[in-house]
Amino acid sequence: GHEPFSINNILDQDVLQLTNNFSLFAGRHVLTVGANYESFSFFNSFNIFRHGVFFLPPVTGIGTTFSSLQEFLNATDRNNPNFIDFRRLIGSGPFKGENIHVGQLSFYAQDEFLATDRLSLTYGLRADLPVYFTDPVDNPFSRGLRALDENRNTEVVDQSDLPGAQVLFSPRVGFNWDVTGDRTTQLRGGTGIFTGRIPFVWFGNVISNPGANPNLFPAADPIPTKKDAVLQQSFDLNAMVKDFKWPQVWTTNLAIDKVLPADASGTLEIIYGKDINGIFMRNADLVRPVRTLADGRPYYGGFGNNELNADGGAGIYVIDNTSDGYSLSVSAQLRKRFDFGLDGMVSYAYTEAKNRLKSTEIASVLWQNQPVQGDPNNPELAHSEFGQRHRFVAAATYSVDWSETARTQFGLVFDAGEGNRFSGAGGNRYSFLYAGDVNGDGQGGNDLIFIPRDQSQIRFDSFVDGNGRTVSAAEQWSRLNRFIEQDKYLRNHRGEISERFGLINPWYSNIDLRVLQDLAFAIGTKRQTVQLNLDVLNLGNLINSDWGVRKVASPAALSPLRLVRFDTSGQPVFNFTGPTETFIDDPSILSRWQVQFGVKYIVN
Repeated sequence: GHEPFSINNILDQDVLQLTNNFSLFAGRHVLTVGANYESFSFFNSFNIFRHGVFFLPPVTGIGTTFSSLQEFLNATDRNNPNFIDFRRLIGSGPFKGENIHVGQLSFYAQDEFLATDRLSLTYGLRADLPVYFTDPVDNPFSRGLRALDENRNTEVVDQSDLPGAQVLFSPRVGFNWDVTGDRTTQLRGGTGIFTGRIPFVWFGNVISNPGANPNLFPAADPIPTKKDAVLQQSFDLNAMVKDFKWPQVWTTNLAIDKVLPADASGTLEIIYGKDINGIFMRNADLVRPVRTLADGRPYYGGFGNNELNADGGAGIYVIDNTSDGYSLSVSAQLRKRFDFGLDGMVSYAYTEAKNRLKSTEIASVLWQNQPVQGDPNNPELAHSEFGQRHRFVAAATYSVDWSETARTQFGLVFDAGEGNRFSGAGGNRYSFLYAGDVNGDGQGGNDLIFIPRDQSQIRFDSFVDGNGRTVSAAEQWSRLNRFIEQDKYLRNHRGEISERFGLINPWYSNIDLRVLQDLAFAIGTKRQTVQLNLDVLNLGNLINSDWGVRKVASPAALSPLRLVRFDTSGQPVFNFTGPTETFIDDPSILSRWQVQFGVKYIVN
């Protein structure tokens, strides 16, 4: 992953993979040894402040955003005393660009051992060695900054000192046991450690964002990279802790496959994963809390007072490890084949996953957009935004042979779940956030709301709505109270700060239909088949427009409280601006029926 491609961002990448292994058969053993090497090279040219995003006076840090077209026209009117000459803001000189090179060298050995005629064992060891080939320019600037770690202890952050090479060991063992000896009941499972990669944009951010390093352009002579680009200073500073490790998860699974009477079969499987080297992001430029708010969260002083270094909002974003985080998956499936041409399947899956990281993004955005209850540098263990909690799937296919040349197949798939598909803009799990910077860490819109039990736990200011009507504090509490009561999550968590991604999408259901018609004929000695297909997606919505419609949370419902001010005692005062209900109909294609036709020509 990397920054979105735009006129300000050019990214080239090259990937090289070399694999070699050797297997030896020795009696009941199959021994395998091998090695794998992967090399990833990137050229990143991210020039966000060159042609498209400019900091405009009198407020810095907001970029070129306007509330209306008329505001933009006024700002670009040469007769306006506040005229902004954008042409003078366009960058000049060489482009900013970095060569980034990282690799992974792996060795592995495995033994597949047939212990008995009914029991087979597989065990082995893998060793992964991440290697950073890019050598950053020495950075006395980053070493001179004031910085605090996640425990509020003083630390030195050296952007130019990458993690050393560390071997990550992954031992694994698995088994497959034919319980009855006739393969009607098989028990299988295993446990082991698995090593993954980081999104390389995080490593790339470290190289791309050295802050005001005096050894880089424009403070020093240009160091060319390629494509008319040179290494340059940056606004933010990104770094990795010296002992940073790539992600590792200890995963254990246990499953049983059973042949059931009447030509049926079933499977039950449980998978549990525990983070060994999880990842979280912190900002070492954040000051110690100056006080505690009434709901128990720390307060950091607000924009301008929240930084250890007077750098106008730039951060020191450090990638670090955590062992918090886990996932649990339980699935069951039942399959049945009937003699008259009907095949059926029904399955259920349950997923629970928690971690300390919102999602994959560039390093600074990971921290800035992380929904937090308390300390943003010690994010709480909370729900992952990926995965549905409950899901049922049932499928059936039925075939009819009308003759030797004509065959019809019908298929139905039923899908129901709690949750929804994940997308970058949400759509599965949600967080209830304040509009405004309640914890004073300099980031607005990422503080999770406190859900009051009664009116004594929240303060409102009256305001004038869009219709010119004054909305009193008492009326706002009445609206908020009704809003809390209509939402199951909010209703069940009164008196608490809401959780990151604590709200999940309601249940949905969907039915898809497929019809295949085969028409066969012979040309010479070869059989020819024309296959016609009809697919109806979301069949229920075709039958009734109220069926098959999914729900998503209204954006207004997810930020129902707007911070107005802090009172004389330092406590926040709000306006309630939320709607009456949390969920609205999903306008996407998932809530609409679709029909497609197809033709396939098959030569046997």
